[in-house]
Amino acid sequence: MTAAETLAPTAGPGSVPRMLAVWSRQEVVLLLREPVAVFFSLAFPLVIYLFIGLPYANEEIQPGIRFIDFMFPTLIGTVSANLMLMGMPVYFAELRARGADRRYKVLPLPGWVFGIAIISAMCVLLVLAAAIIVAVVGFGHGLLPRVLSPEFIGLNLLLIVWLCAAGYYLGTVPFSARTTQAVSAALFFILFFGSGAAAPLDGLPTWIQDFTQFNPLRHWFDWLTSVYTNTPPANGTVWKSLVTLPVAALAVWGGLLNSRRVIS
Repeated sequence: MTAAETLAPTAGPGSVPRMLAVWSRQEVVLLLREPVAVFFSLAFPLVIYLFIGLPYANEEIQPGIRFIDFMFPTLIGTVSANLMLMGMPVYFAELRARGADRRYKVLPLPGWVFGIAIISAMCVLLVLAAAIIVAVVGFGHGLLPRVLSPEFIGLNLLLIVWLCAAGYYLGTVPFSARTTQAVSAALFFILFFGSGAAAPLDGLPTWIQDFTQFNPLRHWFDWLTSVYTNTPPANGTVWKSLVTLPVAALAVWGGLLNSRRVIS
């Protein structure tokens, strides 16, 4: 029995938690049935770690702080950016391409329940991918105590909120699946490589370094790293990161407007 058949007879105001639970479980199962997408989501941060982090992991950058200590927060952030900026928009676009939006119109299912179910499924995959990074780095090199600090965990959650809002908006824009894939991939890789997570930005021309100051992912990664290593952040890092949150609210609003055009 599908989620649609399960929910259709009993959907109503009192069954919202049940709708969320059933639909979220279905989306998790559907995601896990896409082995290529799951593999890329789980493997990409590990590839960065193996080829960039591992060779220099134990080199001391500052007294008592190793290279891997600077890289670990960016690996966790890369997991979030990868799934929310690439995985989620492409998944939304593929559902539209298969006509799922037209089928959902005839169900007693509010559009926001469908959206939350997809986001919840992505978050499950995110937790799995982040757990792998934590396990690999933890067993291989050890983690700093601040990995469990409320500030570090809270910043990661705020980063996920911003990335989720951006990915949700991009996924609701009525592009074809192929166009969405190209746009989301371009956005992710520009933000990722412009953040300094893959390689230091110091060797780039000055004008490119200045341009990367407009990259919000760079400032979030810098802030996460400073909290994790207990070092002061660069000037402007905090406010340049937080300014993305009002933008995220606008992205959610725009995404909801787009969604209402296809799912009512």
